[in-house]
Amino acid sequence: MRFMSVLFTVLTLSTSALAELKYTKSPDAVCNDGNQATFSHFPAKSNKWLVYVQGGGVAINADSYRQRNIHMKTAMSLDHFGDWYPMVRDFSENGYNVIVIPHCSSDMHQGFHSHEIDGKTVKFHGRKIFEDIFSQYDSTFAAADSLVIAGYSAGSIGIGFNADLIAKYDHAFVVADSFWLDSESLKARLGWTTGPWAEITKFIYPNMPAHCQANHWAHCFPSRPHFEKMGIKHVFPIWNIGDSYNRHGDQTVVRASTHADINFYGAGFSIDARKRNAVGFEGNNYGHVMTGNKLYTRAFDGVSVRDMIWNWIEGRTPSIHILD
Repeated sequence: MRFMSVLFTVLTLSTSALAELKYTKSPDAVCNDGNQATFSHFPAKSNKWLVYVQGGGVAINADSYRQRNIHMKTAMSLDHFGDWYPMVRDFSENGYNVIVIPHCSSDMHQGFHSHEIDGKTVKFHGRKIFEDIFSQYDSTFAAADSLVIAGYSAGSIGIGFNADLIAKYDHAFVVADSFWLDSESLKARLGWTTGPWAEITKFIYPNMPAHCQANHWAHCFPSRPHFEKMGIKHVFPIWNIGDSYNRHGDQTVVRASTHADINFYGAGFSIDARKRNAVGFEGNNYGHVMTGNKLYTRAFDGVSVRDMIWNWIEGRTPSIHILD
């Protein structure tokens, strides 16, 4: 056990030493507190790139904003931010340049608005942060030999809302980890218009990206109809039965619809996470997030998420794993 602890420390130090702290440039690309957003870059001697988008929930009103961890509201200052995520470390060790985009805007990376909370103007500018980073690296991404864009939970949702920026690169491979709206999950959310949803929608989505406006917000979540509309062809959905965010609608239909999407793309991963005792993020939330924790390399019937993602990117088979 002590050897493993020392080994982990050495690996962390070796990876961290390569990392660079970067800043957004636009005055609009700021965190909740109004300070310039930052991101980390792990450089490599290749023309291969991974962009990894952090999750971490959303502020649905002023009270939930107050309850968010301070580190989710301010610019991170660690040059090695994100090196603890297994997918980030894995791709870095396999010769990829890696950019990690923190979630410091509490809006799932899609807003450009503000709210007055406790006498202060709080910026929800996630879209502007995304735009700034993709603008800085536009020519690099366009010329990349391999471009993988992955996000977990709210980071996966952010990929959906920023699909117009990603669609510019027709060679981009998208990993949507633990937020994917199959047809049944999408149908359920399209019905969320009454009760508290009027105020929640007003707080979170008053100024969505242009390609999402005039539609229900769920239409811009990661889904097959949305990505097809945007022209994004290479997608790896991760959407597990047992994930508490995947409990809406008829679960039999959810399962079949998810499997249909994965088969359509020829890539993806879905298990009955509760049956497999696959505990992810958020306490006992089964199967929620698989690229950002130990589930990334855990084998399920001899196959891991990591195995399938690499097979998919490198054109090998199988690149699908569906269980239960």
